Amino acid sequence: MAGVEFLELAAEIREDHRGFVFFPWQAGVKDTPEVFRTFHLISIAPGQVRGNHLHPGYREYLLTFQGAGVFTWEEAPGQLQERQLSGHRTLVCISPGIAHALENHGPEILYLLAWREKTGSAPEEPETVPHPLTSTR
Repeated sequence: MAGVEFLELAAEIREDHRGFVFFPWQAGVKDTPEVFRTFHLISIAPGQVRGNHLHPGYREYLLTFQGAGVFTWEEAPGQLQERQLSGHRTLVCISPGIAHALENHGPEILYLLAWREKTGSAPEEPETVPHPLTSTR
């Protein structure tokens, strides 16, 4: 291997009108610890939403680092809560089974890092379950 290697990632980045998501350790890395397998970089375009799902057996962590958004979650059925995130030193820790979404209301792209950690009661499949939320706005 050369001292510097350049890897073309176009095939690894999933992109649509909402923005992109990239899981850097899912492709080509052998014996990856579980937390690395779930680590991903996300962009959310202005006016778009990502999430609207829950993770039955995983704790999820979100760290915004540029842009702002509204984080919505559902502690109990029909009980929505919201909090503004602005990309400055806030780590969101989401317990297993909590439905959540992040919406970008701003004029610039919102960027965040996300990863999941399996809990002791984690079911084998599925890791992510769709769960649409309606904003309280």
